[in-house]
Amino acid sequence: MVSKRQRIARKRYKEANPELFPKPEPTPPKDPNKKKKKKSTFKKKKGESKDPNKKRSFTKHPFRVAGMKPGESCFICKEHDHIARDCPRKAEWEKNKICLLCRRRGHSLKNCPNKNDEVVDKKLCYNCGETSHSLANCPYPLQDGGTKFASCFICKEQGHLSKDCPKNTHGIYPKGGCCKICGGVTHLARDCPNKSGKASDAAIGRFKISQFEDRPRGQVTKLSSGDDLEDDFNFKADDVNEDDDAKLKKKKEPKVVNFANAVSGTAVQDECKLKFLELKAKRNYRFIIFKIDGQEVVVEKLGSPEESYDNFTNSLPPDECRYAVFDFDFTTNENIQKSKIFFIAWSPESSTVRMKMVYASSKDRFKRELDGIQVELQATEPSEMSLDLIKSRAY
Repeated sequence: MVSKRQRIARKRYKEANPELFPKPEPTPPKDPNKKKKKKSTFKKKKGESKDPNKKRSFTKHPFRVAGMKPGESCFICKEHDHIARDCPRKAEWEKNKICLLCRRRGHSLKNCPNKNDEVVDKKLCYNCGETSHSLANCPYPLQDGGTKFASCFICKEQGHLSKDCPKNTHGIYPKGGCCKICGGVTHLARDCPNKSGKASDAAIGRFKISQFEDRPRGQVTKLSSGDDLEDDFNFKADDVNEDDDAKLKKKKEPKVVNFANAVSGTAVQDECKLKFLELKAKRNYRFIIFKIDGQEVVVEKLGSPEESYDNFTNSLPPDECRYAVFDFDFTTNENIQKSKIFFIAWSPESSTVRMKMVYASSKDRFKRELDGIQVELQATEPSEMSLDLIKSRAY
């Protein structure tokens, strides 16, 4: 590559030695009297048809089909002379389609007999309701998750999408299933908010456990400790008078443990998920309090939208652990109305050690079932979940 210094040196050398660099002679003008060469008469002519009355026909290229590239075909009947839009077997193909409006099989939304053209074909922003733009280009702040003017295909109500509908227990998985990372049904694994290395490892572990749940397994002997016993110090008088042989037999009998339940923890009732979806999508409740009853998490109390944060804190028992969800509304410094959903793990100091361990081991699994939690708090006394602390975490 020639540098700037070299170009300047070359220019100075040409100016100092012009005899070494003669100018090129100009090209002579064209001679107007010069005759052009005749074309060769020996060029082979194209074959002409013997019949002079027959007109020349222009055949269409076999791949010249509108909307089709060379080598492609109709994906319905695999023919090469038309596209799928003009296929004669298109009606048979649409028999398996499910309409998004009436949820019936046999036609699409475009050909639905119950379609109202003014409502269905009208494109509007789900956030502000205007027709001049879409939700992605809305200049206003999002309200109620950006689905205030959206219509649900399942319950026909306005204010939420079908994936957040409380009547839709499958979410975006109509044939069943869930996110492989967090277990939610409102998003795919690639869009999971908990997507990280730890979450992936946990998902792989859950997949391996579910893979071996259906296989026959042998008996597993469990060595029980004091925490696993219901009562360490209460015993019956009949047990003292038992024979030694009976005691030995009782000790030798192995205890069968369901290994899958030991890993997964407590179960979650479907009512917990449905009530949480109603709080998130419809704002029917201000707070929900959950408790562990036996081996599953159930709903203990529902707070109406008119109740305050003091009503919520007074609903928590002073000597028992609980899970709680609170919908907190606030106004930002830019005077914008917003809301955040808090997940609170209430574990007071006066509760028993066993109860604390059960609630702590089941917290992560239960929280994964509630898709949409934004802030998490752990409190052992009322000062750790005061209203000022809630406001600071919300901003």
